[in-house]
Amino acid sequence: MVAGKVAVVLLACWTLVLYQPVLGRLPCNNDQKREILRECDPLNSTPDYTPSRHGACCVAVRKVPGTNMLCIASILSLADKAKYSVRKILGFRDACAPSHPHHQVMA
Repeated sequence: MVAGKVAVVLLACWTLVLYQPVLGRLPCNNDQKREILRECDPLNSTPDYTPSRHGACCVAVRKVPGTNMLCIASILSLADKAKYSVRKILGFRDACAPSHPHHQVMA
């Protein structure tokens, strides 16, 4: 009986440690979205380009937790989606990733 209670308590503790409930809010916000739209200018009408990793666009991208451009794309309004390219926005994550030194091995 005691062993069963201990097992339940351990399971409950383990669940609390590993389980991360949805908090009901996104990891990005409208201020970050507006800054990316302003600095990166991902208009549908402009040609594709790769922003400078040290430029204002990539600085704005790196302010988003985990450089989560999917989060930014998910909070675009319908008007934003008509004006801006979601594909370009999603591409900023890789374009703004820090470069690795040539001697560093990627696994």
